[in-house]
Amino acid sequence: MKATYCNPLCVEKIGSGRWLDMHLSKQDISSFADYRSISDPSVIYHQGKWIMYASYSLAHVTEDFVHWEKVDIGVEHLRYSPAVVEFRGKWYLSGHSMPEMYVADSPLGPFTHCGNLTDMHGNEMSVPDGCYFAENDRLYFYWCAVREPEQNEDVELIIGTVGAECDPDEPWKLISEPVWINTFTPSKEWERHGEYNQNERIGWTEGQWMIKIGNRYYLLYSGSGTQYSSYACGILYSDEGPLTGFRRQEKHDPLTRKRYGLLRGAGHGSIAEGPDKSYWIFYTYFFGHNYKFERRIGMDPLGIDENGELFCPALTETPQFAPGVLKNPENGNDAGLLPLTFFQPVNASSFVPGREPIYATDDSAITWWQPEASDKEKTLEIDLAAKKGYHIEAMRIIWRDIGMETLDGINPGAFQYKVEYTSPDSDEWKMLLDASRNEKDYCVDYRTFETVTAQKVRLTVLGAPEGIEPGVTSFTVFGKCAH
Repeated sequence: MKATYCNPLCVEKIGSGRWLDMHLSKQDISSFADYRSISDPSVIYHQGKWIMYASYSLAHVTEDFVHWEKVDIGVEHLRYSPAVVEFRGKWYLSGHSMPEMYVADSPLGPFTHCGNLTDMHGNEMSVPDGCYFAENDRLYFYWCAVREPEQNEDVELIIGTVGAECDPDEPWKLISEPVWINTFTPSKEWERHGEYNQNERIGWTEGQWMIKIGNRYYLLYSGSGTQYSSYACGILYSDEGPLTGFRRQEKHDPLTRKRYGLLRGAGHGSIAEGPDKSYWIFYTYFFGHNYKFERRIGMDPLGIDENGELFCPALTETPQFAPGVLKNPENGNDAGLLPLTFFQPVNASSFVPGREPIYATDDSAITWWQPEASDKEKTLEIDLAAKKGYHIEAMRIIWRDIGMETLDGINPGAFQYKVEYTSPDSDEWKMLLDASRNEKDYCVDYRTFETVTAQKVRLTVLGAPEGIEPGVTSFTVFGKCAH
């Protein structure tokens, strides 16, 4: 069986997002239910593995390009959108609206403080959504800048990307004045603020990431707002240099945008090289039930067209071949496995009023099935509704942590469960996946198994972290029609 992955990514130990979201938005942390969140991924490909530096949590590593394991790099977090770069044999990190820069000999640390960001006049800088780009012996820094509009500019704010050169000997110091590279353009509908991009007078241009492919510089950026399904990524490119000559892509603008489906939004992220000189975009999904900044992460392959423009063939939420499986994933990377459980006949051993079993199959990220706490055998049974059944070979559970409250020491953790099936010619339940001793904390749990032909599937929840009641946002089985 060829390796596959499925969005949102199966990332270990996604922690509480509320502690940071409430702090930076100056809201009362106790006024919102706790939740998990991960977003704004900065990803690098190093020695055959990917390392992801994301908002709220550092860092996560994958060697199989399917499951991401958390590692300690000596820095717990850098607020939002960590910036990372390799330069002169060292690795540097900084974070959102933080002056501190950190350095290490390895991308996995341990990182230590090396200096505070300053402009070319020695003034300390705390800027949002920074990123670095190294070329030969020169280093550049880009960030999200805001200024008041001029009298003839009919917008609420001017928001865009600026860039400057860093001191190669002391990379936390800028040695040039910032240059405006990009600003909010009202005529670009996808950049406008709002769920339907309705506000023509403001757009939150953010999420910078610079990469050079061949002789062309590509600047990734985002628009509309991370709390909206309209969250999207665009590309500027230059054939002149890392600070000049940038223009918008003509054909593929925006680069990523996903308004509908189980997973929505495709903004703030990064572009990384992968196996066999492939390129992949990592992006942020809107996932907000408890709060507007509750988020998850996805990835898909990129291609380069005949005009040198980057394009993303599809933004996916079904199994895709893992990086390295196909030589040119941009030409088609879908594993051909369809979701089989959405809106099919479903029953449960119990449910809390308003959390009926249909909410585990309704193609929505903000509803869930929740069994009663007193239920001793919490089961969810789905009829795949096909006489000959389906050939199934993958499944994904998106969990909801009911009662999570890190202020009171009720922390997220691993769920234990089993998945069984019946075949078209028998009512006997057979084991499909035994995770009764699972110790991996995946709030999005994607698994594959040897192909079986199934008529029905059944999820039984066997255990949850102390103090937490299990909720199932989505239980999805993937496969093909049996003939």
